[in-house]
Amino acid sequence: MTGDTLSATMKAVHIMLVFEELRSLKRILLAVMTLLLLTVVVGCSQSKETDIPAKEGFPLKITDATKNEVVIEAKPKRIVSLTPSNTEILFALGLEKEIVGVTTWCDYPAKAKEKEKIGDLTTNVEKVVALQPDLVVATASMNDQAIGALRKLGVTVLAVEPQNVREVTDAVQLIAKATGKETKGQEVVKGMQDILAQVEKKLSQLTAEQKVKVFIEVGYEPLFTAGKGSFVDDLVRSAGGINVASEVKAYQQYSLEQLLTVNPQVILATDYYYLKENQKVEKRADWKNIEAVKQGRVIGNLDANLLTRPGPRSAEAVKAIAQALYPDLFK
Repeated sequence: MTGDTLSATMKAVHIMLVFEELRSLKRILLAVMTLLLLTVVVGCSQSKETDIPAKEGFPLKITDATKNEVVIEAKPKRIVSLTPSNTEILFALGLEKEIVGVTTWCDYPAKAKEKEKIGDLTTNVEKVVALQPDLVVATASMNDQAIGALRKLGVTVLAVEPQNVREVTDAVQLIAKATGKETKGQEVVKGMQDILAQVEKKLSQLTAEQKVKVFIEVGYEPLFTAGKGSFVDDLVRSAGGINVASEVKAYQQYSLEQLLTVNPQVILATDYYYLKENQKVEKRADWKNIEAVKQGRVIGNLDANLLTRPGPRSAEAVKAIAQALYPDLFK
C-alpha cells in the first residue's frame, strides 16, 4: 500500500474519532482495520482492471494490401489460410489451434498437413465458407478472385503482399495484430532480424569485386528467371549475390543466348525438385561453357519452398543462399 493511500486512511480514522467522541479502543481498532481492508480491496480491484485490456484490443480496423479497411470484431478463433506462406506465418505466431483450413500445398510445418483442405492455389470458396472462419488470411495477387468472392459473402479477409524480406516482417506484424498475437509477432520478427544481421556481418568482409554474379533459374523448357522486384531476387541480393538478370522485371522468360552473354559465376536453380535428371544444368550440353557449370557452382540442393515462400523462414533462406555463395565466410 502506498504512502498516499495510508495517509488518506489515517485522515479517515481521525474523522471517525471526532464523531465517535473517542469511544472504546476496541471500536477504534476495528474501524482502522476495516478501512485498511477496504483500501486494499479497492486498490487491488483497480489494479486488475488496469492490467486487463478491454477485449484484448478488439474490435480493430486494419488497412490491408488491397487497401481495404478490414474490421475485426473479436480475436479470431477460426482462421483459414489461402497460401502456404501465410500458413507458415500463422503457425509461427502460435495459432495452430485456431487454424481450421489450409491449401493442399501447405506442408510446413508438418502439422499443417493435418488441417482441413480448402483447395490448392485455386480456392474452393464454398468450402471456406462452410468452415465458418472468423478470419481468412490471403495473398492479394495470388488470391484476388477468392478475396472478392469471400468479401461479397460477408467473410472477413485480410490480404498481405510481401515482395521482399523486409515486407515479410511487415506482413508478420500485420497478421499478428489481426490475430491478437502482437507480442509473438515481435518475437518472430526479431528472430528474423537477428539472422539477417549475422549474415550481413559476414558479408561485410567482402569487397565489391568479390561478390559473385548469379543466375536464378525458376523454370526450364522454356527457361525462366527471376529479375528485379521478385522475391527470389531480393533473397539473392540480401545474400550478397549480383543478379545477372537485373534488367528483367519479376519473372520472365530468358534466352540461352542472353545467359551465355552474361556468363554467371553461380547458377541458383530453384526448380531442381521438379526436373528430371537429364534436365538438370550439369546435363545440358549447350551450357557446358558457362563459368558456373565449368566451376561446378550450380546450387540445386536448397529447399525450393524455402526460396519461394515469403514467410517467417525468409531469413533462413537468405542465410542458406549466402552460405552456398560464400562457403569460406561461414566455416
